[in-house]
Amino acid sequence: MGSIEQRRHPRLNVEFFADWGWGPECEYYDKVTSLSISGCFLATKRELNSGQEIYIKLTGEVAGTINLKGVVRHLLRVMEGARPTGAGIEFVNVSVESERKLQAVLDSYR
Repeated sequence: MGSIEQRRHPRLNVEFFADWGWGPECEYYDKVTSLSISGCFLATKRELNSGQEIYIKLTGEVAGTINLKGVVRHLLRVMEGARPTGAGIEFVNVSVESERKLQAVLDSYR
């Protein structure tokens, strides 16, 4: 993820909640504040580690349910030593169907 220059796809500001977790059951529920075909920003205070794999389930009217696997690429903290305020997630192994659904969601925000 990193800086804007390192991103493969442009991000759009969004605001919706998603289920996520360390397994496909996605036991947590937090807000997604930006989205692209290749990743998202998950606003959460839960402790995550860079490089950690997570599962994300996006559900909405536009595209139905999108099940994704991601890797934590960046942790955002307001100040050093503070709890995180979110994480940049890179989607991995995205199916053609999931990519199509993600594009539909992105198109609805344009």
